[in-house]
Amino acid sequence: MSRDRTPLRARIGAALRVAPAALCAMAILSCANDSEPGRLSANASPPETAPFAFDPVESEEAWTHSGIRGRMITTAGYRIYTTESSTLLLRRIPVFLELAMERYTQISGLSRPDRRLETYVLASRPQWAALTRQFTGERASTYLQIRAGGFAEGGRALLFDIGSRGTFAVAAHEGWHQFTQSVLRNPLPIWLEEGLGAYMEGYRWNPSAPEQPIFLPWSNVERFDRLRDLVSAGRFVPLPELLVRRPQDLLTAYSNEDALDYYAQVWALAHMFFEGDGGRYAPGLRRLIADAASGDLYREITEKSGRRAAQIYASRRTGSTVFELYFDSDLEGASRLYEAFVAEIVSTGGRDRIVAGQSPIGR
Repeated sequence: MSRDRTPLRARIGAALRVAPAALCAMAILSCANDSEPGRLSANASPPETAPFAFDPVESEEAWTHSGIRGRMITTAGYRIYTTESSTLLLRRIPVFLELAMERYTQISGLSRPDRRLETYVLASRPQWAALTRQFTGERASTYLQIRAGGFAEGGRALLFDIGSRGTFAVAAHEGWHQFTQSVLRNPLPIWLEEGLGAYMEGYRWNPSAPEQPIFLPWSNVERFDRLRDLVSAGRFVPLPELLVRRPQDLLTAYSNEDALDYYAQVWALAHMFFEGDGGRYAPGLRRLIADAASGDLYREITEKSGRRAAQIYASRRTGSTVFELYFDSDLEGASRLYEAFVAEIVSTGGRDRIVAGQSPIGR
């Protein structure tokens, strides 16, 4: 089944249809635009005043997984394979993914991948587990410890339905991983890669155009509640320790609780890179993403911290080396700032701001 052939950029532009001021969600960063590659933006789009009916679907055809009938939906940026039967989800997922992709490019300052990304949205966890084993082979045991959501590997995302709200949040998170896996020559440190993935999760549906998401990075009650709980329970991990952790090491067959704490803390860390201390870390974030995209990140580590440091980073993508090179050479001072930043997020009145999709910082 063929669909509208109008160029995607024109259709997205019409869907967003916003004034320049509406595209600058955070004054600490400059608006990105096509004429200035490499600029970093924390734009929220589309706003509630964009009622344009955006349909990115180019074609649909039958697809079968393990004898279960499904469909393959093709858009400019994705091939979506799904066994879902929910009409609402089937209508929304192509729109959501395409507008999420636009958000990744706005925030990173990078271009779209030069190929379509494959996203699998399975109706149940058993279907997802079977496909995970098929695609990942011996590596499947790690992924099968995931109790809800999915994962991305090699630019391909495998997701399963965990309810409407959660499924779309996971799609935004894993979509970021697909994007970076496809456009970066050097990978980002895990604490930033996962932090920005969690940062992408925040959204709500546009009341003026119910099929379109409004991406609001603070609109993430699940991460906020987890952050507040871990702080009050004394489980807060100081920054130096957080930087050496990996979520895959925190997953077990019986519990994902430690991993959920990790994601809440790196979600807060990503927000600090945009808003902390008046935006002092934003230039470093911009430079780090640009170096990762160009392939200069490993060279920078080697020149500034030595070959051994670069080898360690390449093998684990953890530690403070990249943080100290791009964000703050005073790790102890940055740790104090991070702790204070988290305390401000979870302070009285913070949750009301999160529910409203607004920043709790500097209120």
